[in-house]
Amino acid sequence: MKKITTLSLVLMLLSVPAMLWAEDLPSAEKVINKFIEASGGLEVWEGHSIMKATGSFAMPAMGISAKIEVYKKAPNMIHTSIVSDAFGNMEEGFDGTVAWEKSMMTGSKIKTGSELAMSRRMAQFNPWAVWKDDYQSATNQGVEKVDEVDCYRIEMVPHEGEGEPEMNFFAVDSGLLLKTSSVLVNEMGRITVDAYLMDYRESEGVLAPYKVRQVLMGMQEMVMTFEEQTFKAEAPEGLFDLPEDVKALLEKK
Repeated sequence: MKKITTLSLVLMLLSVPAMLWAEDLPSAEKVINKFIEASGGLEVWEGHSIMKATGSFAMPAMGISAKIEVYKKAPNMIHTSIVSDAFGNMEEGFDGTVAWEKSMMTGSKIKTGSELAMSRRMAQFNPWAVWKDDYQSATNQGVEKVDEVDCYRIEMVPHEGEGEPEMNFFAVDSGLLLKTSSVLVNEMGRITVDAYLMDYRESEGVLAPYKVRQVLMGMQEMVMTFEEQTFKAEAPEGLFDLPEDVKALLEKK
């Protein structure tokens, strides 16, 4: 009986620092607000209405490289195009209501369900300014290392039917977002996606990653390296409009 009491006491004492540490964690909202400030602040973001990013897209294991161009327009429109000699052209977009994608290999498609919800969240001009609209909760789950950097692990839960919980890892010191973990569900099944954000640079008051390394299902690697990100560009006329073949798919519904 004495041994049990002693062991219980030791375990209780060992748990005290952990409990105190958990209580001392900043709230998820404070962590997100620190990131917003670290990346430029809301006032800077509100001074912009369009963003253009250009660079390269690569799948190193397959020896594939391509050009990538991304446009975002406030409040929630996006258009991405990838041009490759290996697999042809790919496009996807969100016009504020409809999310779509098309490629020379798979044709055109309209996104639905959680895939649509994820595209809508990604299309937000500054998703962190409106995160409370897109998620029902956010919780700080503790500290975890990302490439040897201590990060707060923030779990963000989308609204019912709009996808699985997402994990975001914000550096404790700098406040910058260094990694995201999410799940994409489409006709191919359930796909886990880990994205590592690096090489942050300042552009017109906004600090943004110029390199993003994505790992699908823990195996397939894709790397986006941006050469330029600007908030002074003008989007081509009609860029965010639905392509004619996507409109045709809508009419069939």
